[in-house]
Amino acid sequence: IRCEQSNCKFSLFHPASCKPPACLRTCWQYRRFPEQYSPHIDSYCPACSFYQSNQDD
Repeated sequence: IRCEQSNCKFSLFHPASCKPPACLRTCWQYRRFPEQYSPHIDSYCPACSFYQSNQDD
């Protein structure tokens, strides 16, 4: 997922002229949601759960 905000240093739209120390004060220095998206999957999807439960029989 790409960031489209000009005030994010990872964005393609971040101006090349924006450099430290000003950039450190005005722009995000880390990836934010949803660019930092990291799903936490703690179980199988419904189809896999159904298939797995039928295999045990």
